[in-house]
Amino acid sequence: MSTTLDCDVLVIGSGPGGATTALLLAEAGLDVLMVEEGGHYSIDSAPSYSIEEMDQKYRNGGLNSTFGKTNVTYLEGRCVGGGSEINAALYHRPKVTTLEGWAERYQLEDFDLDELWTHFEWVEEQMSVSRWPQGVGPASEMIKSGADAMGWSSQEVTRFWKYENKDDKKGRRQSMTETLVPRAVAAGTRLHPHTKVERLIMSRGVTVAAEATQTDENGTKHPIRIRFQKVFVCGGAVQSALLLRRSGIRDRIGDSLCMHPMLRIAARFPEAFNDPGWGVPVQQIDQFKPEVTLGCSHSSLPHIALWLQGEGVDKKALLAEWEKMAVFYVAAVGQGRGRIRHLPLVHQPLIRFPMMDADMARMGEGLYHLGQAIFAAGATEIYSPIEGDTPYRSADAMKSLCQGIPHGKVNISTIHLFSSIPMGESQMCPVDSWGKLRGHKNVWVNDASLLPESPGVNPQGTVMAVAHRNALRWLDSRSR
Repeated sequence: MSTTLDCDVLVIGSGPGGATTALLLAEAGLDVLMVEEGGHYSIDSAPSYSIEEMDQKYRNGGLNSTFGKTNVTYLEGRCVGGGSEINAALYHRPKVTTLEGWAERYQLEDFDLDELWTHFEWVEEQMSVSRWPQGVGPASEMIKSGADAMGWSSQEVTRFWKYENKDDKKGRRQSMTETLVPRAVAAGTRLHPHTKVERLIMSRGVTVAAEATQTDENGTKHPIRIRFQKVFVCGGAVQSALLLRRSGIRDRIGDSLCMHPMLRIAARFPEAFNDPGWGVPVQQIDQFKPEVTLGCSHSSLPHIALWLQGEGVDKKALLAEWEKMAVFYVAAVGQGRGRIRHLPLVHQPLIRFPMMDADMARMGEGLYHLGQAIFAAGATEIYSPIEGDTPYRSADAMKSLCQGIPHGKVNISTIHLFSSIPMGESQMCPVDSWGKLRGHKNVWVNDASLLPESPGVNPQGTVMAVAHRNALRWLDSRSR
């Protein structure tokens, strides 16, 4: 027999969208139940970017892939706090032109930028957005010196990071488990980790309950039925679309997935400089934003080994001097639109995402520009990410990449997924300008799924600002 739980509002997912929603609704006095498929871990329960952390907090240990001419490996958080627990905690506001374009193309109502900035300000306050007091670190300095040498714009990206006082040089990364989740629980939210919602149940045109499975500490699964008045689906771009489709809600759901595809390379310098103790480098070249962003990734020994590729590369010899190396990236705004489908009995999504020829050309051009900056900063060798290619020893050797990277010959990845349930009043939008599901009286979506297109920047701040906007609007309309 299944256990039955009752609540005013069910929030499905505890990432940036779900945690924001649960906090605001609980502080307004509603009985909120927030469920999370993954476990509940502290921010430092495992070393960042380690195998242990991937086992704890990533869906399928990080081994998820789209299908197409070029497959994309995508990462999803599967834990309390969602993607905020595994990302680099970098924060941007999107460009004004990006938001204005969304408002026009998707007919977003009341998407006034002056008002929208107040929601970003709320995010910045809650998440202690700040800069490093001790400087940007040696890897970031490489990016900055390369950009300066090329005459390009670069910037130190602010982060979700809290420092207790002016003498605190280390600080602490701010994720949902550090900020909004404990506040939501203190306000009365009931948090149920290890609880997966299988489908929503409708009766007489109203969604009235959810069928879920809760896994105990022994791995035994128990059926749960959750009854509610309202439900907010906040499982992320992939999982929110999957849940709705499993529930028989399919019209325009999961038909427009967008992402920021990312390509990584390893580069070698003449002198040792790499110190992973600085964490993820915070300097980015923004000369080509929003279409392309260039930067440096976490560069521990295992990560360098992962991206040290190419024909004739002596990995063992190179890794003996890994402090002379770092991993750099090109992140692009993908122009393709992917489809998310549920495969019965398989319990995994089928995602077809077309990496367009224009995307491969854009990433190739970005890789060439990255090479220009890295060689200008003093690199002696860049190891090609293209299967069968030899290392580059000058930027001129990379010019041919501007013609495009061959499909199926590179490892492309992403952690930035959105747009599977775009909001707006346009016919292409399955939810309205505040995330209410069309044709359903009591179902809202409030996560990365809503962003109509790629924001061109690290998206967590935008996701939280939009969720804050939508939740406040919902509370205001409820009180009328």
